[in-house]
Amino acid sequence: MTKGSDPEPLSFSVQVLEKHGGLVEQRSDHLLTLLPASLARLLDLPEEVQLGGEGVPLLYGSPLLDRLINLATREVPVVYGQVEVPYLKKAGFEQLIGQDLSFADGLARLVSRAEARTSYMVLVCHYVALSDERKEGLVQVGVNEGSGALIPDLEKRLSEFQLQFFAPGKVPPHFPVHLEQAVSNALKSAKINTETELSDFLSSMRRRLRRDVRNTREYYEALKKEMEASLKHPNLTDGQRQERVAKIQELPQEMARKIADLEHKYQVQITVRGCAALRFLAPVVQIMIGINYRKFQRTARVTWNPITRRLDPLVCEHCQETIRAIHPREKDSHILLICPSCSANPKRETDGLFTMPSRFK
Repeated sequence: MTKGSDPEPLSFSVQVLEKHGGLVEQRSDHLLTLLPASLARLLDLPEEVQLGGEGVPLLYGSPLLDRLINLATREVPVVYGQVEVPYLKKAGFEQLIGQDLSFADGLARLVSRAEARTSYMVLVCHYVALSDERKEGLVQVGVNEGSGALIPDLEKRLSEFQLQFFAPGKVPPHFPVHLEQAVSNALKSAKINTETELSDFLSSMRRRLRRDVRNTREYYEALKKEMEASLKHPNLTDGQRQERVAKIQELPQEMARKIADLEHKYQVQITVRGCAALRFLAPVVQIMIGINYRKFQRTARVTWNPITRRLDPLVCEHCQETIRAIHPREKDSHILLICPSCSANPKRETDGLFTMPSRFK
């Protein structure tokens, strides 16, 4: 086999090119390819080209292989399935309303219940922390696709159940199309989980920064004392004395620059992005609850989740935070269900959210 025709890059390239509309004939040490015009432009290749062998090399680290890897990974892979559960709860939801969800300054009661199916997502996120060192890993976040509520430990509990996966082209139409809120909430949670995962790493960077800043200050303090002592040397000329005085005066600015360099060196840049998703349908119990607040009334739909065996949390209707402590508030003769923070500060601004690449499908 000739140089530039490693079997793994060849096999990988076949899969990527065919997925994006290319026609590929694989030989023992190279590929004969016919590419759509758009794909050829994206890969910076002719529409008809030989890859590997005596053609364009497919070596590890080569520009072409890097472009193919970028093409393969720019879309988040999604797997669809459905979960099988042994039973659905039939009664006892009145107690769960007070146990899993609390309504401050309002009364909530069970109105009706019905069995249904809803969709959930486990979003796998990849994080990279760059500083004087590099740290990377994965975090997983579960979310109710319909409401956008975060479901703690969903990914862990899911391992206790059997999943059936849908083949490509056989995915039922029950999954929501618009996932902006659910994905944004999941990515925001992934950021928080990432900071928890990196707590030791971040603490280490802070300790090293404090140590190096302390050593830098001690160095310049000692240097200042040494230079001030040298001013008493009897053989110094006036010019030399003035030069050393000027250098002593410049020491604070020089030390500040060194400390700024250290702060930049130990600054941690964290990137979190979605890299895979499991979307699945689950049989649930949909509960309609009636809420009374002052002279106003409304209903709200709540989901009993057989995977967590709890009622799913709701989302604040102002800031979209996931909540179990709900504060009903009146607005324009309607009841809003909001979080404690928004209840205490109605003009509270919400934080910017991480966003999923537009190629998420």
